[in-house]
Amino acid sequence: MTIKRWRPFWSYRIEETEQWLAEMAHDGLQLSHIQRFSRLFQFEKVASIETIYQIQYGKSAQLAKTLQNNGWHEVVRAKHWLIVKNNHPSISLFPSRDGVLRRISFHEDKWSRFAIISAWILFIIFMPFCLMLFMLDFEDLAPIWWMIPISIIILAVSNIRLSFFLKRQLKALEKKYFNTSIDQVQATGKVFRKKKNNWVYFPKMLDKWLMEMVAQGNRLVKVNGDFFIFEDGQNEKVSYVCEMRKRVEPSYFDMHKEAGWQLKHKTTQRFGSFFIWAKQYKEGETIPTLGHDITEERKQTFGTYLKQSASLLFLIVLNLTNLLLRIKEYKFGGDIGDKTVLGILAIVVLLSVSILINVSYKYFYKERKLYS
Repeated sequence: MTIKRWRPFWSYRIEETEQWLAEMAHDGLQLSHIQRFSRLFQFEKVASIETIYQIQYGKSAQLAKTLQNNGWHEVVRAKHWLIVKNNHPSISLFPSRDGVLRRISFHEDKWSRFAIISAWILFIIFMPFCLMLFMLDFEDLAPIWWMIPISIIILAVSNIRLSFFLKRQLKALEKKYFNTSIDQVQATGKVFRKKKNNWVYFPKMLDKWLMEMVAQGNRLVKVNGDFFIFEDGQNEKVSYVCEMRKRVEPSYFDMHKEAGWQLKHKTTQRFGSFFIWAKQYKEGETIPTLGHDITEERKQTFGTYLKQSASLLFLIVLNLTNLLLRIKEYKFGGDIGDKTVLGILAIVVLLSVSILINVSYKYFYKERKLYS
């Protein structure tokens, strides 16, 4: 007998799906096929069995000989997906999670960008539009004027929710299977904090500033957003490096930590992942570095600046156009709704222009000079 079960988002809920497949096998339902696009799992009725499932992903996903020798065998293959199982009561070797992590990381990055665009649509375009609708007489509005904005708002909110969902799934997998934990420091003395706005976009400037703080006898304890918490009076020799990565391999963290580096902070922005590494050294020793390719690092920093500037320019043009059109149609002595919308748009334009000028100044007159 064949039974089908629908499971949406199974490719993001990897561990939950594996546990679900094991429970189905315990109930006497053996996985036999997957329909990727419809998200349907097909099962065959068999005898109850205790088994463990693992899901792999990759363009050339193959079950290694060492895994086969340890009792793993293929159950279902669907394009780049490979589902394997093991019936042994004690298992010492498991398939790699690298491919699954890369896929979720890639999708999280893409959906984060959609979420940002959705947020812009919600707060920049439709907030003034909805405000105007509420100012009008409801009876004079055709249903289409309510259906369009409500549909777009639902779509935008769904994109944002999916982005946060993928971020949580990615963090959970990284925390369980890879050495991504922050190396905590316990402060025993007086602590203070300093703020560095937009530090993720200027890694060289941050390196220089952190080294200056170390020279003044301050040890970095924690990073919380744009706030850096230091402990006063710690005379140590520490090298700090801020690294930006578009893609992070699962072995990235182990490789650095095995070399003696401590992970002080990690964050994922819309243009990539950013990490702050620290390594102690003794007096007279060469200051440790991560051995970056300066040319490649400079290209990445410039690319990040271009993307950030393009986003700001898009925001400026969008809101400035909207503002000018409204000013052209504005009648002096108009209602409070028109004045409120004009005020909001003017503030957004001014803030965006000031941020663009500040970012451009920091990059061209400070950050670039540190690469020479």
